[in-house]
Amino acid sequence: MTGAASPDALRFVVTVGTDHHPFDRLIGWVNDWLGQHPERIPAFVVQRGPASIEPPCPAPRFLGAAQLDALLDGADVMICHGGPGSIADAWARGHVPIAVPRLRRYGEVVDDHQVDFCTKLAELGWIRLAQEPAALARLLDEAISDRTQFRMSGPTADVDAAVARFGSLVEELVARPRGRRPLFRRVRARAGLPEAGASSPASMTDFVPGLAPVTSTNRHASRPSASAGRAEMANEEQG
Repeated sequence: MTGAASPDALRFVVTVGTDHHPFDRLIGWVNDWLGQHPERIPAFVVQRGPASIEPPCPAPRFLGAAQLDALLDGADVMICHGGPGSIADAWARGHVPIAVPRLRRYGEVVDDHQVDFCTKLAELGWIRLAQEPAALARLLDEAISDRTQFRMSGPTADVDAAVARFGSLVEELVARPRGRRPLFRRVRARAGLPEAGASSPASMTDFVPGLAPVTSTNRHASRPSASAGRAEMANEEQG
């Protein structure tokens, strides 16, 4: 698909990554929204992992890399869990994804590192954060009204290099027990970047140089391969 898509033609892809923990909460929220918008069911594909509930749309549990690439390439709007690998897949295709962080208290992940990570990215405008069903519903409605708010652009080479670099920085950190500093601050320290509040302000361009939110509807103007980024972050999705 290229160029502008009409609201009725939008394709939505939901992905929970490769984590072995079920993410029934996100799948349930999607199901609730689709229950209120049954006309949108044909536009959705949900990669649901080991969730115990099933959406009313196509919902494979897991996909091979080539299958997942093809699915994400066809998306107009991406909804994902808060894993850096899934978020980087969205960035590599020019998306500002809707992200729902997993929570430890529901048995969705081993700790709450996704909350730290997603909160900071949302503050910087690089994801749209949904931490409750009403927020997800509002963002899905917004995407239908104006999907340009869920797009970004940047030079292909910069994006590809940044995705791989970002993966190498977070891969080790997300697997460690939480304790000394929130995830995003530890990532910045590992990269030799200033802490938020220092003389140089925090910016996602530290990780993704040249990227900026856009109003263009040209979906694939700067879409690089995400395979390298996903390979770098394969271990992250398990935590």
